[in-house]
Amino acid sequence: MHAFTRLTAAGLLAAGLTAAAAGPALAAPPDPSGSGSAFGLAATGPLGAVPPVPAVSSDGGPAHKSVLSEDRLKAVRASALNVDATPSNARSNVTDLAVPTAKLMANAVTATCHNGQGGAHLTRATVAGKRLDATPPPNTTVPVDVEGVGRTSLVLNKQQRMPNGRLAVTAMQLNLPGGKGAVRVASATCGRVPAQRPAEAPAPKPVKHHDLPVTG
Repeated sequence: MHAFTRLTAAGLLAAGLTAAAAGPALAAPPDPSGSGSAFGLAATGPLGAVPPVPAVSSDGGPAHKSVLSEDRLKAVRASALNVDATPSNARSNVTDLAVPTAKLMANAVTATCHNGQGGAHLTRATVAGKRLDATPPPNTTVPVDVEGVGRTSLVLNKQQRMPNGRLAVTAMQLNLPGGKGAVRVASATCGRVPAQRPAEAPAPKPVKHHDLPVTG
């Protein structure tokens, strides 16, 4: 009986030591060469200010956020804002968009970015009663009149290549006259940052020592 007890205790102790050595599972380390981010809606200027909402970023595992509705601005309304990001991919989708002062409406607005390439998709989007292209080419500009503000522009599938090589895609950007602000709908950014090349050591300069050229 005592021998059995000793064997059982020894087995439990060995199992405990094995579990302690293994430790808890570790999350995957962040990817230093890439970073993805996305947001649903953001606004600045006289129409009001809304920070990017919802907003996510990732340099490791997947990130996701959702907001049922956004109506802090009377000038802009939207519902079911969903954003996702990984180091190499990002996606933003906004439904039931309405900007009454610009007569801008859309059933859905989506921006996607995959490995440094991206695009936008608009579902039943109209401005002043005119249907907008569902898959507009990058940086398509449409003139728009905004009540109380004046003539301005709507940029569809706005794409900007950053100095580090990453791509930022904004499905809709309503600019305000005079650069006084903008309303941005569905934005996704992704891409890998090029690895920095090590600095090259300067070439040695010859110096004279005892009348013999040497390097140092």
